[in-house]
Amino acid sequence: MLVIEKTPDGQVTHSWEPLSGFDLSKYSYRASGSTVDGPIVRATWTRDCEEESDACFDMCTKSLRGRNWSHANKGSKARMCRDKCRLAYNDCNELREQAETLKFSTADKAVAWLKQHHEELLVGTVVVIAGVAFVAVVVGSGGSALVLVPAVLMVSSDVPVGLQLARVNP
Repeated sequence: MLVIEKTPDGQVTHSWEPLSGFDLSKYSYRASGSTVDGPIVRATWTRDCEEESDACFDMCTKSLRGRNWSHANKGSKARMCRDKCRLAYNDCNELREQAETLKFSTADKAVAWLKQHHEELLVGTVVVIAGVAFVAVVVGSGGSALVLVPAVLMVSSDVPVGLQLARVNP
């Protein structure tokens, strides 16, 4: 397992730990069984990239009105706004793809990215590191640690598939 933690002094550390040696009790919050005490939210992708792009285009075209823009025709204004809004649209789509699956060719690249983006990662995100699939899980009080568990360990014929839950501190 890969464990990404933020230390009290604000640094982000990582460690590779065997599943058998992982001690969940060292974290200040522990789930009991399959339930979690406290408010629950389901981690999902909630942004609509197309809707955001349309809103950007509308706002842009409205901003190009008036005397200062009388020299530009409707087609050139639309082209300017499409170009301007395309960057945000592409960024949104890249983030959506990353939220679904992250792929890294080497462990050091994965660790560096995960340390930098550990607070943005959605619970349940699949992270592929050098061909091995991991699932992002948050443990500890207020999500004090991000743990990447090999996906193969999450599979069982004895446990029915259910919602992925994360504890949230208000």
